[in-house]
Formats: sequence, structure tokens, C-alpha cells
Amino acid sequence: MARKVAVLGVAVTRFARETTLGVDEMAKEAALMALEDAGMSYKDVQVGFCGNVYQVGAAPFSFYSLGKTGIPLTRLDIACTSSSKGVHLGAYMIEAGACDTCLVIGVEKMPRGMVPMPVEGVSFKSLVDGLMGLITMPGSYAHKATRHMHLYGSRPEQFAQVSVKAHRNGCLNPNATYQKALTLEEVMESRMISYPITMYQCCANANGASAVVLCSGGKARRYTTRAVYLAGWGEASMKYTPGDPIETYLSDGDTGLAGKKAYQKAGIGPEDVDVVQVHDAFSVGEITSLEALGLCPEGKGAVFAWEGNTEIDGKLPVNTDGGLLSCGHPLGASGGRMIAEVVLQLRGQAGKRQVKNHRVALVQNSGIGASNVMVFKV
Repeated sequence: MARKVAVLGVAVTRFARETTLGVDEMAKEAALMALEDAGMSYKDVQVGFCGNVYQVGAAPFSFYSLGKTGIPLTRLDIACTSSSKGVHLGAYMIEAGACDTCLVIGVEKMPRGMVPMPVEGVSFKSLVDGLMGLITMPGSYAHKATRHMHLYGSRPEQFAQVSVKAHRNGCLNPNATYQKALTLEEVMESRMISYPITMYQCCANANGASAVVLCSGGKARRYTTRAVYLAGWGEASMKYTPGDPIETYLSDGDTGLAGKKAYQKAGIGPEDVDVVQVHDAFSVGEITSLEALGLCPEGKGAVFAWEGNTEIDGKLPVNTDGGLLSCGHPLGASGGRMIAEVVLQLRGQAGKRQVKNHRVALVQNSGIGASNVMVFKV
């Protein structure tokens, strides 16, 4: 019988555009906070994963800052899903009985400007995406937005409202890069990046770290009485879908398929979810992810957000900590940050951004080549 997987500890450092700290220093800060949150010491950790994109050697540097205990260490680079994939792998190992405890660190020092593609030796001329100029993320998400407008009649201001909500929530999060509310007019009138996406509808590169401590359900009570359980998870890469250019050429991964796997494993449906974190690197991403996960009807995501359903006090609170749009985006750390937020919500420890009636939470984290979905329960 598969063993339960508990999340014992979570932590997020302050995300910031500039930092004087090294990757090892940020990683150590997050890891020690998460271990303290779990009631565990580093010597209890049996396996370590490090989500990181831009710093080769990040795994040993991050974990050796905590100690050299001989545990296996693995660096994961799946773009924005790097640390959430680490949680998936740790969960598989615990479920199978290969280990009892796992520490997943996500950490990144980001370059300025548009996220560069850290791929050498690959000719994007062989990809339709490259030929269409869509290999840049703003172009890709702008195409998703204009197609959504064409098919479903959604409007630019409905996408912009996602950013308004995100920055309002970010004001309640002391770790967010941006803690300033924006009006709809400010978002709409900010510099156009790729129609209809304006500057304030794009997440900014940031530096920071996150950490998640996993444990087998049987041993979790040694450390805490407030465990949150990872009840289900699923992942999927991009899938060729005839007649669907979004999925075939513009998707980070098949979120719908990943969601179905997670729901089935957790024994729930979309209607059971109380609070959500989705990957909102660009405002339209929140809307299309909600639709793909069955959390609102297909084509209705823009209206769903516009009507206030995704607010902290709404029908389905989404990205209560400000999401990527307000928190900023250290690629390797964002997945762990999303997990940390829903764990705090389920524990009732989210402070001014706490939602009501919380029993089940969902996280969807996208990156180049993967969409990871996780269901958490108390």
C-alpha cells in the first residue's frame, strides 16, 4: 500500500530584484526556516533536491551550506517548474518507501531583462514556435490572449484585472517583490509589451529562495501535529493536439492532463478545491490555467476573474500571495513559493490574506516542458 506524503515545513525568503546574497546564502536561509517550521534538523533529511536554472552546481553549494551528511543531491532544471518537480520526485520516493524525509530547495539569482533561453547548441529554426517569433514568453502568452479574445469574446481589461488583484494581494505579503496596489487604468496604460499584454501584466525577474520539507505520513507525527498532506499530483509535457495551436505550439505542458492525474490520485474533482495557486507569469496564464483545470468553464475564465470570483474573499481565491505578478519570479524558487502559500492557507497561518473554509488546495506550476499539478489536504 502506498504511503502518505506529508508536508511538514515550508519557507520563502524575501524575493527582490537586487540582492547581495549568493545562491548558497539564500538557499540556507530558506532551508533553515523550513526545517524549523517542520520541527526537524538537517541530520534528519535523507534526500535533497534543488530547483535551479541558471547556476550550475547549485545543489551541492546549497546543501553543503547546511552540512555534509552524505545524502544524495540532485539539481533539477525544468525552467519554472524546477522546485515543484523536486516535490513530485520526493513524493514518489516517500510513497514507494525509498526514503522517509526529503528537503526540496528552490533558489535563483536571475539576470535582468527578458528571461534568456539558457539553451546552447539548439537551433530554434527547426521549431514552429521559433519561426513564428513565439519562443519568447511575452509573444507566446500574447498569442494565447488574442486567441482567447477571438474565440470567447474576452476583453483586454479582463486580463488586466488579474494583475490588479495580484498586486492588491501582494500588499499583504511581506516577501513579495512588489507591495504596491495598482488601478486598472495603471495596468492598462503601462507600456505595451506584446498586445494585449502590458508591462504590469508581466512578472519581473527576481532573486530568492524557497524550501519544502516532506515526510512519510507514518513518521510525520514525530515532528508535528499540523501536517498538510500531498494527496495527489500529476505532470505532463507539451502534447501534439491536431487543430489546437495553443496546446501544440504554445503550451508549457498539458495542464488539463496533469490536473486529471492529480484529481484522480487525490480522489477529488475541481468542485472540491477551496484555494488555488496557478502559474501567472503573464496575466492570461491565470485565466487559461483555471479553465484547463476545470475550475471554471472553458472560455469563461476572463469573466470569472473580472467578476471577482478569484479574490481572497471570492468564490475561488487564486494566488492569494500576489502570484508571480507581484512576488516576482526567481525561476527555481517559484514552485516552492506556491506550495508554501497553500500550506500556510490550509494551516490557517496566512495572516491578512487568509481565506475562509479551506480544506483542499491546488497548485499548478508551468515551465518549459512541463506542467505540474498538486492537490493538498488537511
